[in-house]
Amino acid sequence: MFNYNNKNIVILGAGITGISCIKFFISLGIYPKLMDNNRFLNTNLIPKGIDFHLGLFKKSWILTADLIIISPGISLHDNYLLLEAKKKGIEFINDIEIFCREVVNSLVIAVTGTNGKSTVVSLLYEVCKFNKMKVSLGGNIGTPVLSLLKKYSDIYILELSSFQLEYINSLRTLCSVILNISMDHLDRYTNRLYDYVLSKWNIFKNSKYCIINVDDKFTIPYNYYEKNIITFGISKSKYYIDFDKKNIFLSKNCVKIINVKDIFLTGLFNYLNILVVIIISDILKISRNVILNVVSNFRGLSHRFNLVSKKNGVLWINDSKSTNINSTICALKNLPYINGRIWLLLGGDGKLANFNVFLKPFLLLYKNIYICCFGKSKNILYNLLPNKSKKFINLYKAIFYISNYVKSGDIVLFSPACSSLDQFLNYKERGKKFEYLVKKII
Repeated sequence: MFNYNNKNIVILGAGITGISCIKFFISLGIYPKLMDNNRFLNTNLIPKGIDFHLGLFKKSWILTADLIIISPGISLHDNYLLLEAKKKGIEFINDIEIFCREVVNSLVIAVTGTNGKSTVVSLLYEVCKFNKMKVSLGGNIGTPVLSLLKKYSDIYILELSSFQLEYINSLRTLCSVILNISMDHLDRYTNRLYDYVLSKWNIFKNSKYCIINVDDKFTIPYNYYEKNIITFGISKSKYYIDFDKKNIFLSKNCVKIINVKDIFLTGLFNYLNILVVIIISDILKISRNVILNVVSNFRGLSHRFNLVSKKNGVLWINDSKSTNINSTICALKNLPYINGRIWLLLGGDGKLANFNVFLKPFLLLYKNIYICCFGKSKNILYNLLPNKSKKFINLYKAIFYISNYVKSGDIVLFSPACSSLDQFLNYKERGKKFEYLVKKII
């Protein structure tokens, strides 16, 4: 247990993470200060007895703090006042660091990556539950990690974003994995991809087993030879995807584990996700029968390549969770065979991603693709293929347009390649809106 008594603590951000931090400290009899730059925040969510300030950060609070707890959505590098506090030697940590200081007698499993995190941790959670383990799941997937401390667990499974990995020193895991790394959140980092990769590598600092994707060089830390490494990938590695004549198997050391025909999830990216779950389950010494039982019945998560409708022979697919270029490319690669056209819905906040370099060459491979762009980055997206694109003010207009031109055999893929925050609260709200509009319009 870490001692926070007699410390002047300031929490930045009054979202779900910030509120969970406040409740944690109150449980210790400590009342920190709270700041949020949203002047119109609903203060009813702030516990009574907490001194708070809304609007521009209060300089006197920042520079006299002993400890600052920073929420994932706040960047230290964009605020001169926070940089001044850092230079002054004031300690910055986040809720993940607090959690790690508290959890000393349980196993921790940590998962990060640009894409696929939620599928992996959710499937692993189901495997552990089926095996009658005391397990909790939290982090970036929804439940703040400090809320997990209310109930003891033998195993904590954490989904961690790059933001959450920025301020940790005490993370010690049984195993950690970086699923993949591609261009995302580059508006957050000064040195763009380099700093993004470094933040991801923090997950391996004190991990007994480091699980890396041999097909993605960015997942391999520079000091990997000092680590206990387990490899997975499409290429031959310890765990790999085995293309055997007309069948695809998930294999370990040349021994077949499962035929992908026997599972609901489809696509190479999902097969890689399942491989990671098998690796971690093997580390936990979970019976292979348990793993196969859960994996073969897992149908995936909402807003991740879900079929919404196939009315009149047109497939409408909701992949709202695609908030970056690589995720959209994965979705396109995993489309079923079609003899019609692909209507690709792109839009949102591109977060300074280089669509011309990384997405345009891939789109040029499809002769039968048409792009409908909406949101903050619609002009940039439109210019990728101007002869095959149209711009719309919002998602409703785009879907209405498509509905008038689709024919049997076409696929409508909603895989935005952008953040949803320009027009929606999050990707879930965006995905629900897509499903609602599809059902209403068609």
